[in-house]
Amino acid sequence: MEQLQYIIEDKTIAYLLGTNNFTNDESAVLELVKNAYDAKAFTVTLSFFKETLVIEDDGMGMNTSDIRDKWMHVGKSEKEYDVVDARNKIRILSGSKGIGRFALARLGEKIELYSKKRGYTGIIWETDWNYSSLTEKEEIQESGTKIVISKLREKWGKKKVQDLVLFLSKTYNDTAMRITINHPEITCDIQKYFPEPQLGRNCLSTIELIYDSSSKKLSTTVLSDEFLDEAKKYCEGLNIKQAYVESNLLDEIEASEYDLTKEGLQLCLENLGDFSAQFYFSIKPTTIDVEKFMYKYAKLPEALPGGVILYRNAFSISSYEGKKDWLGFGKRSRKSPAAASHPTGAWRVRENQMAGKVEIDKKNNSFLVDLSNRQGLEENIYYQLLIKIIHVGVSEFERYRQNIVRSINVKNEFEKERADTPVFDKVVENPKLISTLSEQEAKQLVNEMKSFHKESKEAIKDKEDTEERYKYDVRILNVLATVGLKASSIAHEMRNDRNSIASNTECIIEALKEYGMWDELNSPDKTKKAYNNVPYLLKSNNEVSMKIIAFMNAMLSEIEKKQFEPKWQSIADILKRIKHSWESDYAWVVINVNMGEDVIYFISEDVLQVIADNLILNSIQQNEESNHLEINIDVKQIGEVLSFVYKDNGRGLDKKYINAPRKILEVHETTRRNGHGLGMWIVNNTAIMSGGSVEKISGEQGFTIEFTIGGAI
Repeated sequence: MEQLQYIIEDKTIAYLLGTNNFTNDESAVLELVKNAYDAKAFTVTLSFFKETLVIEDDGMGMNTSDIRDKWMHVGKSEKEYDVVDARNKIRILSGSKGIGRFALARLGEKIELYSKKRGYTGIIWETDWNYSSLTEKEEIQESGTKIVISKLREKWGKKKVQDLVLFLSKTYNDTAMRITINHPEITCDIQKYFPEPQLGRNCLSTIELIYDSSSKKLSTTVLSDEFLDEAKKYCEGLNIKQAYVESNLLDEIEASEYDLTKEGLQLCLENLGDFSAQFYFSIKPTTIDVEKFMYKYAKLPEALPGGVILYRNAFSISSYEGKKDWLGFGKRSRKSPAAASHPTGAWRVRENQMAGKVEIDKKNNSFLVDLSNRQGLEENIYYQLLIKIIHVGVSEFERYRQNIVRSINVKNEFEKERADTPVFDKVVENPKLISTLSEQEAKQLVNEMKSFHKESKEAIKDKEDTEERYKYDVRILNVLATVGLKASSIAHEMRNDRNSIASNTECIIEALKEYGMWDELNSPDKTKKAYNNVPYLLKSNNEVSMKIIAFMNAMLSEIEKKQFEPKWQSIADILKRIKHSWESDYAWVVINVNMGEDVIYFISEDVLQVIADNLILNSIQQNEESNHLEINIDVKQIGEVLSFVYKDNGRGLDKKYINAPRKILEVHETTRRNGHGLGMWIVNNTAIMSGGSVEKISGEQGFTIEFTIGGAI
């Protein structure tokens, strides 16, 4: 049997693995810089001439054998995990694919490579990508490698070299090797892109994430200097300078979201390996917001531009050097566009507000696999989990900052908006008095006018904030309303079919008995297999029919116009109707309403209906495997509001919410794979819009929520 091998033309290889393999010229240059780093060089110099680029390093160089057996062997790489350089420092090698040398083909048509390995004769390797030659050269004395790339495919003018300097500063994350650029118009050394973070100078907050794959825990540390010290008096129980949160990823991440079992998720989180990230947050507040939210800085002197870079040891992965929003901050913020001061919406950081870096390791994170051209990562399950874990940490920062902003915003809602203005009132009533004002009165009038001007600007800003808030709420509610209206339309069409749906099963059973078939259909040999077990199928069909009827009844009764008309009415009567409706549909649910019959309150029925229905539905969905669920609703009128304590005896909150139960109120927050995460947000939003609030949530022994409702709606 004859053994065959592929024969590929040199120029074809150069095109496929060089010209066509690198996304841009900067990436190709970076590949050659990495080669110098892996060769233990302490300095690499890139010199640009009219039609030539010379890359020279003082690394360990190559000999004849290296060129023949390694350099010319496509796809072969003997690089290990790390090496020790001449200064006795460890370097994690960046190469492994054995194709990085073809970056030369991207840059130029002709290559001359001069190299010398200590103790060996120097060599010259030349190619025009049709033919390659190797010659030994005694005259080469210094160890290292010099590559002359001529007939450049692109012109390297000042702007293009400036772009390269920025690119290399972003992609090089080490100090072991000096990178020097020489160009007729630019001479510089490459500096690390990110300076040491300085709060109040180049960022407002730093967020450090450390993931421990053995414990499956993520540590999030926030340091902040965003708010004035005076803000502390509005932030009781909050440290406005720092926060620390430890998250258990087995609790935070739903295995089903990734088509994994719990055990599979645990294994993937372990295989992912340890990694860390550091983010730098900054914003540009308006003049009004600076005062309104007690911001310490109106502008940072050296604010870092947005963009997050992914580093694998000494170098970034080219497609993740900060240009694209690979962490999806923009998508998250568009999905949840609420302002930080929004009372119920979840604020999300924008991509232009966050700079930073994520650092992974070649060995520890080996399941994060490079694409063949090293221009990106395979977006496998481990990549998806990396993104998810980072989002968990960033969410902790978002929650921490939003709690501070919301606390400060309380002062804006309750403090007196306008001082008395007696001088202004006098002048308005009698404009002629303006000429008789004393110097003191004139100054007071000027101050009052300035105050009016400021309040006018604040009113415009408040109006814009309110509009944004309700646009956000309406977007979510419109989706729910549209779904509800479609379902209601179908329910109305089926209204006349309810009786037949409810009685069909019994009628079929009676007919089978009358025809003498029922006993035979119940015999053991006719009920062995579920798919042709007629009694079982009828029973299952009847259960589904009852659910359809329950759905129709709910749709037909809860969107009537009268539901939305506020009036004086008995709260006990409304809750009893809700209790009866749910207990009729779910025989395994018992609802106890504990309150006085004499509580009469001015409210529209839909407020109670929306809150009660969402709470009860949430209890049922969280305890679907139970055969008995008991719910207690205690109600009292305290002053101008109704106070509620809602409890169930179910399994309580998911582990991820035990230490931070208010997270369940955030929009789209859910542990159910197909859940929308809107139920508890609607409860919170409705309570706040009515003039009440959610006071307390606990979930270790069943689920408990305490809240108030007002009559503002």
